[in-house]
Amino acid sequence: MAPATEKFTQLSRFKALWQRNLVAGATDESAAIHQRLLTGYNESHRHYHTLAHIEHCMAMFEQCESLTAFPDALEIAIWMHDVILEPGRRDNEAMSAELYLELSADAHADEMRQLIARLIVATRHDGNSLEDADSIYMVDIDLSGFALSWDEFLRDSLNLRAENPHLSDADYQLNKTGFQRRLLARPRFFLSDFFFERYEQQARNNLTRYLEYLRSPA
Repeated sequence: MAPATEKFTQLSRFKALWQRNLVAGATDESAAIHQRLLTGYNESHRHYHTLAHIEHCMAMFEQCESLTAFPDALEIAIWMHDVILEPGRRDNEAMSAELYLELSADAHADEMRQLIARLIVATRHDGNSLEDADSIYMVDIDLSGFALSWDEFLRDSLNLRAENPHLSDADYQLNKTGFQRRLLARPRFFLSDFFFERYEQQARNNLTRYLEYLRSPA
């Protein structure tokens, strides 16, 4: 898997993405929205859900973009899906979707806005909102970090832990490993053929190794 670059979160790319989807007569607020996104992803309490995560997701999106039905909607959803991150809350994805709807009011077509909001909410990874292929790509893109090299996967795991200082180690491991075990128990970790064929085994190897790592003596 190719490492994420720094080219995807530049203002010029975001402005072009936002502007080509504006409805007639809409005011272009893309520069201000881009700054709002940068501010969110650079918050001091973030360790994993940073611009680096967005860069990684965009790099994965670029690989499968030609297979998606509404690539612009998917790219905007990637940008927006973690912009709200309040430790301890269970509705960050819904809040991120609401922020997108607020920022896009009178700017994007209603059908596109509802699609993007649904793609964002799909990253709750609760099995809901997977109504079409693009939702499945959205979920697989968000989970694709599980298929990085072991060292990168472990780094990301430690960064995720650092974003939850309110939880004890025992509570965090119970919560996190429960989610990871559910992923391993699925017939397919990745739901799309594209990601399944390329990254399934590495993701499973990493998760299996990580669960053993947690059980090992400190």
